[in-house]
Amino acid sequence: MRIELGSFFLSGQGTLQQQLYQALREKLLTAQWPSSALLPSSRQLANELNLSRNTINQVLQQLVAEGYLQGQPGRGYQIVSTAPDQFFQASSGPFKAAETEMELFDYGIRLKSGPASGLLQPGVPDLAAFPFALWQKLTQRHSGRAALAGMADVMGYLPLRQALKDYLRQSRQVLCDEDSILITPGAQAALFVAAKLVSKAGDKVAMESPGYPRLRQALQLSEADIHYIDASSDQGIATSALHQLQGCKALFVTPAHQYPMGGIMPLTERLQLLEWSRQQHCVLVEDDYDSEFQFKHRPIASLQGLAQGQGVIYVGSFSKTLFPALRLGYLVLPQQWMPKAAALLQALYGDVALVPQAVTADFILEGHFGRHLRKMRQLYQHKQQYCLNLIREFLPDAILHARYAGLHLCIEFPYSIADQQLTAELVKRGYRIQPLSRYVFSGIKRTGLVIGLAHTTEQQLMVAVKLIALLVPCYKDAGTME
Repeated sequence: MRIELGSFFLSGQGTLQQQLYQALREKLLTAQWPSSALLPSSRQLANELNLSRNTINQVLQQLVAEGYLQGQPGRGYQIVSTAPDQFFQASSGPFKAAETEMELFDYGIRLKSGPASGLLQPGVPDLAAFPFALWQKLTQRHSGRAALAGMADVMGYLPLRQALKDYLRQSRQVLCDEDSILITPGAQAALFVAAKLVSKAGDKVAMESPGYPRLRQALQLSEADIHYIDASSDQGIATSALHQLQGCKALFVTPAHQYPMGGIMPLTERLQLLEWSRQQHCVLVEDDYDSEFQFKHRPIASLQGLAQGQGVIYVGSFSKTLFPALRLGYLVLPQQWMPKAAALLQALYGDVALVPQAVTADFILEGHFGRHLRKMRQLYQHKQQYCLNLIREFLPDAILHARYAGLHLCIEFPYSIADQQLTAELVKRGYRIQPLSRYVFSGIKRTGLVIGLAHTTEQQLMVAVKLIALLVPCYKDAGTME
């Protein structure tokens, strides 16, 4: 059957060839012409549309190449029974049936809902206080360097590793040199590489509860057998419960400032933990995420330093000391483990961008990093004290945690609250305060709030605390959402 052209219009937008292509393609995709029918001849199309045969033939040949038409020698062009775009539409019967049978894996991981950022968000430094003009100047210094536009050393930019070596030795008593430091695209990548390095699917590993949700995600992706150790006290993990972790391949800890409860592990407990790990042949992964911001006393030496660099993987990043979007982290590990760790990093992430590494190296080597940390330490201590006073005034029954270090405060109440519902309401008002229940994976249920202090003003803190005081009674004793 040969179709009649019938009602057919060109849009008037674009070249005549483009207009004809779009008009014919729309007719074919919307099934206005029956499948397997023949189009009018190119001569007839040219006469009826007042177009040249050359334009007509170019469009017809394009539609043949894309699978909409099929050339029939001596007869013209036939409409194919199933047009390509129709085949891939979700409503297509055969493809839809096949799609519903596909199995995808989520490893129990949920996408965090809500906006990407907001007021009082934990883990975000005071970005308004960062010296971006200086950072831009350093970036311009390196942005035109051809040497930084090619492939990178998988271990990271050497001057950055050398600068980190000196900084970590002095500030955290980490035993390292440039060949035991691996630069990663952020702390999350560092944790995932560490998880893959120390365990395989099904191996028993342990982490803190309450603890870092994204670490849990990394361990879930590694298909590890995850166990939990209580870390809710002012001294961090309960070393008295270590006997429950027999057979663990690795234990992930935050001894300098437990996340999010804020416990600081005393030296005696650290030594006990190191002795246990040595006897159990269990690797310790030390996440030293914000040790620079201690307000009560100088930071205690890192586990890695106390262990003389053996049996401990040290994890750090610049997310809280500089800014999160920099996406630079690092691992410090025994040199004999470095080839495997570097191979894992390369397989999972490829190269780490070189220009940000070069800028960060100069920022450290020229003394800007040290000055910035001293300034921010004073600023965060002031903000924390101000927020503590507000909470004591407007939330007098609140139980305070994480009071002596870091960029956040954690509060509980002497009663249960529906903290996930409460924080959902706060999100609507522009706040990204987190529910404490999000961090609890085992043991006693805990509800409360984890409040970021750094990236906010005193006025914003006051408004927020007053709002929380107003809302908390509405969610009191309601339990927590699943």
